[in-house]
Amino acid sequence: MPQRPSAMDRVPELVDAAAKVFAEKGYRATQMADVAASMGVAAGSLYNYVDSKEGLFALCLERMMHQDRPLQVTLPFVAPPLDVTLKRVDERVRELLRLPALSSRAGGEPSPARAEAELRAVVTELFDVFSETRLAVDMIERSARDLPALAALFYDHWRAPLVDRLDHFLRSRMDRGGLRPVDDVAVAARFVLEAVVWFARHRFHDVDAYRLDEAPVRATVTGLIVSAFALRRSQDDERLPR
Repeated sequence: MPQRPSAMDRVPELVDAAAKVFAEKGYRATQMADVAASMGVAAGSLYNYVDSKEGLFALCLERMMHQDRPLQVTLPFVAPPLDVTLKRVDERVRELLRLPALSSRAGGEPSPARAEAELRAVVTELFDVFSETRLAVDMIERSARDLPALAALFYDHWRAPLVDRLDHFLRSRMDRGGLRPVDDVAVAARFVLEAVVWFARHRFHDVDAYRLDEAPVRATVTGLIVSAFALRRSQDDERLPR
């Protein structure tokens, strides 16, 4: 007779179901009954895993932001204070946003080929980070509407500095003659970020686009962004007969 799965065995299923509900409804509107229905269990059974909705929210963030590490919790998981949960999430997001390609300094002889390769590496690592954390970030962004402290982290401490880093990266390569100059570098930085985020995350909310295969999407988005700033191609185009 097959052995029944333990409560710990079903934690990944619980986390996946709960994260999808939090991502759709946000923190305030999510009810334990919604998660139970999504998981296909009785609402009361969720208390074998967590002590409350607050505990479920914290458990989801803990599991999704640290998928590369074994989950070490005691069930039922007791909700820590919100500031403790957010501190843990902030530490993990800052790790993920180190982004070595984006942080690299423009050095050596200015070269369009070098700048394009650097931009390609930046777009690729951004796409991978947002793709791998897609559900967690969906949950965080939607719930930020209900939790001001989470909103401050998401918009002021994570997204705004990321846009500034992209701005600096593009500006430094443009100033050195490696990438094609644009009218407004701040707009260009946001264009890069939003294009990557839509295809890495938001396309899964589109009834048509979510069917697109990951590898071709990643390669095509990266190629289009790099070509938009490619100086060599721009110079070649200027020499073409009109």
